[in-house]
Amino acid sequence: MKIEYLQHALDQMKERRISKEEVESCINDHAVEYTDRGGNPIYVASIKGRRIKVVVKKDCVNPIMVITTADKDD
Repeated sequence: MKIEYLQHALDQMKERRISKEEVESCINDHAVEYTDRGGNPIYVASIKGRRIKVVVKKDCVNPIMVITTADKDD
């Protein structure tokens, strides 16, 4: 699976200290999945004691396009 990142996602990852490995783990091994109002999939997983949220662009399969990331409490 190939994953690409919008600049906004990379900026949010840097600010929140979320690694690409954590994003990939969240996408692959999420505990919760739902969609936002625009139909973009949102994945939530507990990784290293943190709840990570990853939003990906709808209808993107290969590559998956990460729109943004956050700590679940944000």
